[in-house]
Amino acid sequence: MTERANSNFAGRRAPIGLCAACRHARVVHSSHGSTFYLCRLAEIDPRFDKYPRLPVLRCAGYEHSEEAGDS
Repeated sequence: MTERANSNFAGRRAPIGLCAACRHARVVHSSHGSTFYLCRLAEIDPRFDKYPRLPVLRCAGYEHSEEAGDS
């Protein structure tokens, strides 16, 4: 994240975008306290990044997850 982006999100969570509600995303927590969104479509389709840059605002593979709830 750039310095400018850090100042924009100081004191609040950065937006996640579509990954937060996508059935193909899996949340990964690192041992250093960071959170990443892994795209499981990347395992079978090279068009998708394994760890996409957030926020993801458009995605050809997006499918709403019922588990994500309505936000």
